Amino acid sequence: MKNHRIVIIVTTLFSLFLLVVSKAHAVDIENGRSLHAENCLACHATNTYSPDKRKIHDLAALTTQVKRCDFSLGTQWFDEDIEDAVSYLNNEFYHFK
Repeated sequence: MKNHRIVIIVTTLFSLFLLVVSKAHAVDIENGRSLHAENCLACHATNTYSPDKRKIHDLAALTTQVKRCDFSLGTQWFDEDIEDAVSYLNNEFYHFK
């Protein structure tokens, strides 16, 4: 019984550790720039992001659109790649807070 509790506690702590580590991704703007150049520019010219042509009006919508494009292109980016691409686009073009 005592060993069973120890196993449960260790397993729980390890799961929490993995959760924290998975959320600790530092955004890589250069990776976002590279992903954008290799994938996004096949469909979008950079003038698509100009304020007068913009259909995206907040960071949540930008994230949703990047995920939609990832799905449509079948690129199967990791969550970190999506975060990097969103951060690059926001940093270079959108400037959402």
